[in-house]
Amino acid sequence: MSLQLFWPAVRRAGLHFSLFLVITCGLMAGSTVSAGTALQFGGPAVSAGGETSPRPSFEDVSHADLDALLHHYVDGDGQVCYSKWQDHQCDVQRLGGYIMSLTFVDPSLPSSQEAMMSYHINAYNALAIWGILREYPVASIQRIDGKRTSFAIFDDLQMWVGDQYLSLNSIENDVLRPLGDPRVHFALVCAAKGCPRLRNRVYTKEQLHGQLDDNAREFFADRNRFHISRMTSTVKMSPILKWYREDFGQSDHQVVSTVFQYLPPEDRQWLSCHPGWKFQYLGYNWALNDQCTTLGVALAAGPYRVWSKISPKVDPLKEKLTGSADSEEIPGCACGEMYERKSESQPQQFSDPEGDRQLFIPDEHAVHGHVN
Repeated sequence: MSLQLFWPAVRRAGLHFSLFLVITCGLMAGSTVSAGTALQFGGPAVSAGGETSPRPSFEDVSHADLDALLHHYVDGDGQVCYSKWQDHQCDVQRLGGYIMSLTFVDPSLPSSQEAMMSYHINAYNALAIWGILREYPVASIQRIDGKRTSFAIFDDLQMWVGDQYLSLNSIENDVLRPLGDPRVHFALVCAAKGCPRLRNRVYTKEQLHGQLDDNAREFFADRNRFHISRMTSTVKMSPILKWYREDFGQSDHQVVSTVFQYLPPEDRQWLSCHPGWKFQYLGYNWALNDQCTTLGVALAAGPYRVWSKISPKVDPLKEKLTGSADSEEIPGCACGEMYERKSESQPQQFSDPEGDRQLFIPDEHAVHGHVN
């Protein structure tokens, strides 16, 4: 049964699209269309919404259904109960209905950057969850690679936005990263324990800057993602900042300077008073962010946890053998001076609408590309 046939009538009746789908769960079997190996939500015909149905802007899109689902299935630590969610197929269909509703947006209509960013962050996180639910039980999103599964989740799971299909990779690398706000890396969650915490509320245009700031502070307060070894004078960070290094700065000093305001106060003080520190990336735990793990999934996730612990020791050896070690010692300076000095090339500043927050980003590195 064609979803396109129902949409104009639903819009005229003033019913919420996802509520309609919850009532008629069985109809959602057609919400995605397989195109080769791709799984696609919407398309040029379906997402047009009919001639009599005006399409919403980023400002007008409702994220209420995703908000309710996240609040129900995601705990305060960002862990998802995938098995419970999968058992409630109407809620799986409701998530699909929410994603489908996003494809009706008209990007050409006037919207704030906050509304546009919130839309794409929510879309990314919803798509990742939907892809996991489709393949669950699975130990890691890395296993949904198109070799062991029928599709590669980062490239083949797509939704129609405007006049093109967007995948997880394209939402991140082609839409959000070019905006120049590295805080998005602490909001996009690819269903791994090494990812930032998945909030159990959606991102909104009104609260976006506060949410992103909170995410960054929380990210660097977690010892699994950032900590300083005082004994060895080593700053240890999540490899997320390595994979997207051009978004934070080319040198170790620039990376630390970019995120400095989000570090715990005691770490900011230590860095300012202890020159000559070294830089090292931590391991990344690709195990699924699952709070209701079955025994089989837990056992299969074991190697991901182990590798996240030993990879920081293995990677430097590999870098020495290949001559690609990137550790940089910071020259000495007076206590408190290092992060108070102004850059010779004034950094780009991002602030919220009220102008009371600023995020400093080196402006000389604006090249963006896909991260494999």
